[in-house]
Amino acid sequence: MSDTPLTFVPKTPLQEFWFYFKQNRGALIGLIFILIVALISILAPYIAPFDPTEQNRTALLLPPAWYEGGNPAYLLGTDDIGRDILSRIIYGTRISVFAGFIIVLLSCAFGTSLGLISGYYGGVLDTIIIRLIDIMLAIPNLLLTIVVVSILEPSLANATLAIAVVSIPSYVRLTRAAMMNEKNR
Repeated sequence: MSDTPLTFVPKTPLQEFWFYFKQNRGALIGLIFILIVALISILAPYIAPFDPTEQNRTALLLPPAWYEGGNPAYLLGTDDIGRDILSRIIYGTRISVFAGFIIVLLSCAFGTSLGLISGYYGGVLDTIIIRLIDIMLAIPNLLLTIVVVSILEPSLANATLAIAVVSIPSYVRLTRAAMMNEKNR
């Protein structure tokens, strides 16, 4: 036996997080899925078999390749004007990932700011902000999103903004609670 004592080396927060994260199969599957979608959106120009806007008038409404009448060149078939559906799905991930990123960025920025203001200043300002958040939480998210989009004109940018607005309350409440906890220390 050796006379060297065993020393405990504490894990950094990131090492501890990864240790517990990799034990959760659901979290790992979700991470792998998110990475695959991110890679598809980044590499879309290189992995899509066709340009998503390219029309082939000789291949209108082709079924998927595994059905009778399908063409192996168009794995998921074509639409009514001859565009490849697989290419359109691959390029569509770019829009979805971008919109999701913008939604999280906007709702986190505004929600955190409102939560910090509410928790730090308190008083009448806190009451007003929290009552507005309570009203937003009382209305179903889908209904509130539809109302915001109908007030603005329907578009991807306005839908993204509407979903970001609907997502703000959770950030406000969490940040306000953390700010009040730190303030009362």
